[in-house]
Amino acid sequence: MSEIQRYKLSFTATALGLTESINVAEVYLGCHDWDITKDIIKKENTLQSRTIARNKRVAWEIIHRLSLLTNDQLEFLVEGSLEEQRLLLWFAICNYYTIIREFAVEVLHEKFLVMDMHLDEDDYHAFIIRKADWHPELEEITESTQYKLRWVLFKMMREAGLLSEDNDIIRVIPTTRLSQALHPHADFAYRIYPAFPSEFEV
Repeated sequence: MSEIQRYKLSFTATALGLTESINVAEVYLGCHDWDITKDIIKKENTLQSRTIARNKRVAWEIIHRLSLLTNDQLEFLVEGSLEEQRLLLWFAICNYYTIIREFAVEVLHEKFLVMDMHLDEDDYHAFIIRKADWHPELEEITESTQYKLRWVLFKMMREAGLLSEDNDIIRVIPTTRLSQALHPHADFAYRIYPAFPSEFEV
């Protein structure tokens, strides 16, 4: 039996990161090389970070997220509507961070399917308890880090338009353009949103 890969928990560097992600995507589409993109971001402080360390940390996380998108998806990220951009970034985040993808599929999406339209801290804590059996790293982090993980995750979902300010789940009805952009991943894509499979058909 293969060893279960540890969760990446570095997503606290930034939440959805809409503006920063679009800026990074624009730089990449100008050179089509992630190493050059990193150098440009560092040299020009593209992300307008207050410190070099923060610039590097945020850039590193965003590049990891975006590097799993296709060129067509990156172009769509730059050119799409605000709603489309937010939802595409949620896809990129779920694609890179396994813990967020599993939360989206097993908690957010499942609650939506049974029309339980409120997400709260208890849902998150129950999820973490389940996962800790397989991921001891979740028991190794401090209480303050655990709080920050939850806080950033919920902030991401609000910024993506999946949760209201009161943590009520918001149904996603994707545009035709978004469905087309995610079509290569259609079986996976709809399950990370509060959405029905038919809504991601093109």
